Amino acid sequence: MQQRVLPVTIKAMLADVRRQAAAGTQDRGEAEVRVPVTRYHDPAWLAAERATLFSRLPLIVAHSSEIRPGEALANDASGVPILLVRDEQGTLRAFLNVCRHRGMRLLEPAASAAAKKSLVCGYHGWTYQLDGRLRHRAWEDAFDPLPEEQNALVPLPCEERHGFVWVIPARDAEIDIAEHLGVLDAELAWFGIDGMTVFRTVDTVYAANWKLIMDAFLEYYHIRILHRDTIQPFFANGVAGCLKAGPHIAAMVARKTALEEFADPLERDALCKLVTPTYVLFPNTVLVNHPDYLSLITVFPTGPDSHRWVHRMLIPVAKATPDWTPHWEKTFRLLEETVFEKEDVATAVAIQQGILCGANTHMTFGRVERNVGWFHDEVARAVGRAG
Repeated sequence: MQQRVLPVTIKAMLADVRRQAAAGTQDRGEAEVRVPVTRYHDPAWLAAERATLFSRLPLIVAHSSEIRPGEALANDASGVPILLVRDEQGTLRAFLNVCRHRGMRLLEPAASAAAKKSLVCGYHGWTYQLDGRLRHRAWEDAFDPLPEEQNALVPLPCEERHGFVWVIPARDAEIDIAEHLGVLDAELAWFGIDGMTVFRTVDTVYAANWKLIMDAFLEYYHIRILHRDTIQPFFANGVAGCLKAGPHIAAMVARKTALEEFADPLERDALCKLVTPTYVLFPNTVLVNHPDYLSLITVFPTGPDSHRWVHRMLIPVAKATPDWTPHWEKTFRLLEETVFEKEDVATAVAIQQGILCGANTHMTFGRVERNVGWFHDEVARAVGRAG
């Protein structure tokens, strides 16, 4: 049941929005930030990011609604072959998508989960239960006996929280999403994301470093120009309440209605008519709360100058009905094909080309782009190099 009281963090960001609106200004950082452009194309830097950010931290790989009891879903987005399996009792587990015999993939990645009573390797027929235990292998007497865990699928740390499926792609890691989120844990619970379902997913590779996408969602300086013909008319000019919560960043980007309405909203939809709550969950997830739906964006590096863009549109379960489908289709096309693909992503691709031509040695982020500096500080800290 969604809480009827605004979390303290949301109240604080709303207060910041109202203060800025009254003063006619925007909050700014203390200093300009400069990031070497090599961090957007250096293979060694990317290798360090993969070894830390994408191997040791919790990553969102699915929404809970995508995997029903008795289903399995393969996911390669992180660069690690992950197999998500929900047994008939509803327990979700994550494994390496690798047969323990000769390393064959057990299930091919697909747009939707597949019903499975067991997991069968297509090479020699080794068969696993949905809990990962080996059920059968042909010619059993041709193999030496081994402890059960050495023949079972390799488990990965996995947790469902706030409607998301989180996995750490390292078998020796421990997962605790509440601890990982810190103060944002209660905030995400308030939005009731676990009561949503996936309407549509886009999974595409683009020729831009993954951090260029993160940069785009961390600042609001560009809305007035880049999005002038799409979403700019709905927003106040650069007014946003922001919060750094550990490595994560939350923002309430003011819509024009926020400058006219000052009562505290107690419902998600009412809040989202005043501001667009946006969360960058470190390292690679962006949540954008629109007035009646949610964009779940996860970005994974596929190379120094390319990334995998996965955008899931989440809608309320109560509105996941045929009569609502035309509305969601139209909304998705506007957002994904116009605002995201033709504006945000296209800009990132163009910037990557500019980076590679050698015109600049650094990316410059002004004081109105302070959130980008926060993010890059966390990346550098995690990678273990100087800022």
